[in-house]
Amino acid sequence: MSAALALRDLRAEVTLVEASDRFGGVIQTERVGDYLIDAGPDSFLSTKPEGIGLAQQLGLEQRLVNTRADGGGTFILRKGKLVPLPEGITLLVPTQFKAVAKTPLLTPLGKARLMMDYVIPARKTQQDESVGSFVTRRMGRQAFENMAEPLLSGIYAGDASQLSLASTFPRLRDVELKHGGIIRGAIAQRKAQKAASSSSPTRKHTPFVSLENGMGEFI
Repeated sequence: MSAALALRDLRAEVTLVEASDRFGGVIQTERVGDYLIDAGPDSFLSTKPEGIGLAQQLGLEQRLVNTRADGGGTFILRKGKLVPLPEGITLLVPTQFKAVAKTPLLTPLGKARLMMDYVIPARKTQQDESVGSFVTRRMGRQAFENMAEPLLSGIYAGDASQLSLASTFPRLRDVELKHGGIIRGAIAQRKAQKAASSSSPTRKHTPFVSLENGMGEFI
């Protein structure tokens, strides 16, 4: 649909062929009673200009909604129970280490392995690897299977062991090369944000945004 929109703007004649009985592919929004449910992606990153740009192009900018601070957080299904994701996990990067230390998603050994990211040297090769390989290498298999993999499934609906790191999370690789590890990068980022918070203007959007009636409004 994005390609058809771009071609139409170039005054090309377009025929859009859809395999299912509705448009939108994995983007699907439904209402169940008082609840608005996105069956596919439920938000997009405001830090990437293409998403906001598409909303502006379609006249939807005024319908963008930010993440609510009191929204209840993110939960992961673990052994039949919903367990809160530790606060401060941003794009697989832990930024609040006390929350990670208290989470039941990891055993004490798993938590110790995650913290070893601080001392594990960065891999110097420029060869791409899967997201699963990267997270396991940096933070251990428990952190990957119990925290990162469920999040990745929610974002990409794919096998993390097959997802290219360079294509999906290139920033994680950049952080490793620049700071020596994910935890070191998180600490550096927190210091930079603290230094900039007093002088920078308030952001208009939270990192994740959606539309008033869900992502289906794009369709």
